[in-house]
Amino acid sequence: MSGKDATSHRQANFELLRILAMLGVVVSHVFNYGLQIYEGFSVDVSAPMGVAVWSLLELLKLAVLVSVDCYILISGYFLIDRHQLRLRGIGRVWLTTWSYAVAIFLLAAMLGVVPFTWGGLLTYATPVCSDIYWFVTSYLVLLLLAPLLSMATERLTQRQYLWVLAVGFVVCFQPLLGQFLVDGHKILLFVFLFLMGGYIRKYGQKPCGDRKTVVTCYVAILFMMYAYVLYKNLHLQNPRFQIYAMAYHGLVLPLSVAFFLWVKSLPIGPRPGHYVNAIASLSFAVYVIHDHPIVHDILWSHVNILLSHAAPWAIPLLCLLIGVAVFLACILIEKLRQWAMPW
Repeated sequence: MSGKDATSHRQANFELLRILAMLGVVVSHVFNYGLQIYEGFSVDVSAPMGVAVWSLLELLKLAVLVSVDCYILISGYFLIDRHQLRLRGIGRVWLTTWSYAVAIFLLAAMLGVVPFTWGGLLTYATPVCSDIYWFVTSYLVLLLLAPLLSMATERLTQRQYLWVLAVGFVVCFQPLLGQFLVDGHKILLFVFLFLMGGYIRKYGQKPCGDRKTVVTCYVAILFMMYAYVLYKNLHLQNPRFQIYAMAYHGLVLPLSVAFFLWVKSLPIGPRPGHYVNAIASLSFAVYVIHDHPIVHDILWSHVNILLSHAAPWAIPLLCLLIGVAVFLACILIEKLRQWAMPW
């Protein structure tokens, strides 16, 4: 295998992680806005089938919570050694976000879905300032800080780097200072995740255990989270169980690192890697399309109607299938956009 092919082969793991992370974001939104887990949704667990349905839904929701954290870990992994601003990357994120924010608003106004106002156009033409996409706003700030973070860690020894991560963990982890310092200030968590990804790049080329160990850690943390939410439901002494999520800087943090290391270690051949890379290049648009405020309201209102009329046993499968369908639809839209406007 040539050097170029080897690099592409290695990159495919992280591109697969990008795909899984973005798909996870969509599935998480199916739970939040389609199933409306924060607005009274619950599952009757008085029968074994109900327990199974609740367990599948809860485990799926917990599993996809790693998505945002993993996306930032990837950035840290690749940018920790770069001291220059990635102007091309920043420009691509900004242009994709701006294009869809404005285009969807104008299309919706033309179709009479929303009224056209100059104030509305200004809101969508300044998506970062108006913060219509919280993730993009924080992510762009992180990309601007990336060269400074890279230079700050360049002269650190491994021991000093570990001290930085230890302090960052205390500051960010929710049961410690994270509940006071990070809630509502995601950029602090993003910086910590960036540094964590950078540490794995610098010192984690030889894994701290084989893939089996990483998978075991992942499963153990996931079921620890499951046990905690099970306890919360049992404590309420209600025959209907709720679906709980957890903060990105709680147990989701070590779960995300374990998932990152797991996917990083997967063997991906050149042929599947080619398709993975192609899909990953379209995946960022999935976020800005499906989470556009106008699309958001229309999409999730229809999904909520569908899920509210579904048989309980079918809901876990439907949540996953809807997430995949939305992901693929957005991928197709972005592919057509790139074909029509190849900037």
